[in-house]
Amino acid sequence: MEHISDGSYVEVIATGRVGEVVSRKKSNVIVSFYDKSFIHPEDLTFKEHELKVVELPKIKTSELRAFVRGDISLTEISNGTNLIDDRAKKDSVEYRISTEDFYAGVKHYTGKTVDEVFRWIDTIMLLVEDMHFPEDMSRLVVDSVTEKNILAYVLDVMDELHWELSDSEPDDICEDELAPFNDILGTWVESDGKEYSDFIKHEIATQYDDNDIDKQSEATQKLFKECLDYWCDVKKDPGSIQRRGYCYYCGTKIFPNDWLKARDAFEEYYQMTGDASAANTLGYIYYYGRCTGGVPEYDKAFMYFSVGHAYSYFESTYKLADMLAHGYGVVKDEYSANHLYWKVYKQNLKRFMKGDDCKFADAALRMGNVYREGIGAQVNAEAAYYYYLQADYAIRKRIDLNFYGDTVVFNNIQKALEETRKEFVDKGRTVKFYSPGWTKWTLIKHRRCRLTIKELNDGVLALDATPLKRRDEEAVPQMLITVPRADYCELRKSIRIKTAPEARYEIYNGESEIVFDSVEYDWSEKKTSFYLYDELVGEIQTEYYAFTAPTKKKSETT
Repeated sequence: MEHISDGSYVEVIATGRVGEVVSRKKSNVIVSFYDKSFIHPEDLTFKEHELKVVELPKIKTSELRAFVRGDISLTEISNGTNLIDDRAKKDSVEYRISTEDFYAGVKHYTGKTVDEVFRWIDTIMLLVEDMHFPEDMSRLVVDSVTEKNILAYVLDVMDELHWELSDSEPDDICEDELAPFNDILGTWVESDGKEYSDFIKHEIATQYDDNDIDKQSEATQKLFKECLDYWCDVKKDPGSIQRRGYCYYCGTKIFPNDWLKARDAFEEYYQMTGDASAANTLGYIYYYGRCTGGVPEYDKAFMYFSVGHAYSYFESTYKLADMLAHGYGVVKDEYSANHLYWKVYKQNLKRFMKGDDCKFADAALRMGNVYREGIGAQVNAEAAYYYYLQADYAIRKRIDLNFYGDTVVFNNIQKALEETRKEFVDKGRTVKFYSPGWTKWTLIKHRRCRLTIKELNDGVLALDATPLKRRDEEAVPQMLITVPRADYCELRKSIRIKTAPEARYEIYNGESEIVFDSVEYDWSEKKTSFYLYDELVGEIQTEYYAFTAPTKKKSETT
């Protein structure tokens, strides 16, 4: 007799009931029976000698169409077991499911019990490879809606409904549960594939946006426009109105740039949702006078930027600061502007060091302006150049992403760099620190840093410094090394610092390297003390430290 194991199909010798072995406990075999309920089968325990392994009937491919349409039930084609093998028996031309067949099945099972519907869907999913939905199905509509698109959506809904029904009561009646199928299939089947439902139109309207619709074929663009217009003008869907607003804002082939239509779309969307992203966009429209021939509407811009700032939209915050810094539509307040600029800079610096393509370039540009123009601070050309270098580095890393307005930001940064560069003299590639000022790069808010020491000629020490990952981080942030007089800015995972000749050092923890999270400097002895959790772990005594910036790579202007 064939060995009984988990997953075996067995027949109870005394009664002839057929079930599936779900587990074994010593000599006891637990069997699930599906003849009463497919969702909550009856579990009974038997001794092995009370059972025998059986081979389940296979659904014949000639029966598949009738089963999908609901013309025959699982009980009829499985000899009353409600169980089938997971492969169909190919006894005729291979069956391909169609929208017409599936729609017929939906109509048949509407009003049936959850258990009956679940059996139908579960069997279709079990045999999906053998029943073969058409090949190359895709939810992405290209040129026109096809039956393969419709069936791809049907398969997705079927998978969701399968899980939903498994948590329902078997005797409940299915009505609304099958409504998504009716929505997807009804219009399509009844119009012989000439029309498609609101559901499909909405899916098409959300598959593309202002960034990628121009890359599609003319037929796809036309279809997208029809569906998006329908969901905006007829259904008044907020998300679609926002999407069309961005198309008009950025300008596409089928939605050419139209500031009035963009403004109206975002105003409507904002009134419907209160979404601060729309307030941020409206702030830009009014700030630059997009709808008034370039004449700013600062009162409206200030109102909407204030909303965006309240919801932590960085663009709104630094534009609000721009208005305060120059008195655009408000009382000029340079100190408040300085505070907002600094806030956005710190927040975006943290994100930029972790690899986020954020608004750091814009924030660093404005910090450069703070020190160049003296906005709530003393004028300092070198400090301005420091931030402009960071802005230039950040925009060059971001510009390939093709964010709206990045070309203007890039050009503004290049102009600021060129004009500020004239105001101080380049001192070469090496910068000296007469105190451990280089640790401001490595510690990054008192994080631990590893310092590996190598002795070179004439008592010079080479210090390789690497920030370490915290327990709650997936990766350690990189250091943004910025040296204005070396015309250098770059994200680095580690840096090399050299000491003056005849430097001395000691390591107190018995290791070959120093791990520290804070430093103290004794100016009289020119000695740096390194601490880890307030415990002294090492010391270095040297006249100065030096960092030599790598040779600047030549970069092409995009």
